[in-house]
Amino acid sequence: MEKTFTFRFYALHKNKAATPDMVGELRKIAAIQDKKAREKQLSQDYTIRLEEFEDDGTDAVVGELVRRQGTNFPSEIKGGARKALTVEGLGHGIVFRFNYKKGVLGIQHDARIISPGRLLDYLAAFNANAIYSITPKIDDKNWEKFNSGQTRKISIRIANPDTMHDLTGKRNKAAGEGIKAMSDAYDAPSILIELSMGHKKGFLSSAVGSLAKQLSKMDVPGFRLDKLSAVTVVNDASEEIDLIEERIVAKDTLDIDDRDPDKNYAIKKAYLIKEMKKLVG
Repeated sequence: MEKTFTFRFYALHKNKAATPDMVGELRKIAAIQDKKAREKQLSQDYTIRLEEFEDDGTDAVVGELVRRQGTNFPSEIKGGARKALTVEGLGHGIVFRFNYKKGVLGIQHDARIISPGRLLDYLAAFNANAIYSITPKIDDKNWEKFNSGQTRKISIRIANPDTMHDLTGKRNKAAGEGIKAMSDAYDAPSILIELSMGHKKGFLSSAVGSLAKQLSKMDVPGFRLDKLSAVTVVNDASEEIDLIEERIVAKDTLDIDDRDPDKNYAIKKAYLIKEMKKLVG
């Protein structure tokens, strides 16, 4: 069992002024006593529910979402024998904390179970007006360096570039459409793009800054930004800057139990609360 856990942090935004508060939507779901009735099937073989939910002080809530596995079960091993697993379903959980005073979401990072985007889909499945967007909390130091210099090269690697519609602006939309078109044309699950001045003097258009920023903030199902780096000249000195490794994260090996989901929820919850308060509030 994997015992190293990563938690990422996001700023949450309402898409409209009339959008209800996210904490209120979570409370409504948590008020449903029958946890089975909290389940929503978001796509084929993808059913999740709010399993745990509680207040954390006066400005935050913390809880656990569980993805219900109802097919393709692993087998049970006992000694030298293997047999079918006799269960109705399996539950895979991720822990989250939402500071509703600051509008910051902290969530266990494991897209194989439930991505942050799927949490938003889950809320929208209960209330069509509950539409939110999230952007990763990023350490601004490298971005300040990037924005203050002039770019000679930018490298981008995208895994599963099926969803590029979040890009705005004429140039960025064209870039997104081109990336998706190349992926579709050649059945490429991953694309590496490098824009460079090569041996020529000068710098890339300042528009690359807008493209880099938008790509770094994309967090939609299926999309994964594996690399975003730039060679930038600041004060006549050339420097390579990694623009996504500076996302604010909490990562550690936790002493979780091999079987007890309640104990594991308590351990992950305590770690997330402690680290999130320290990093982002």
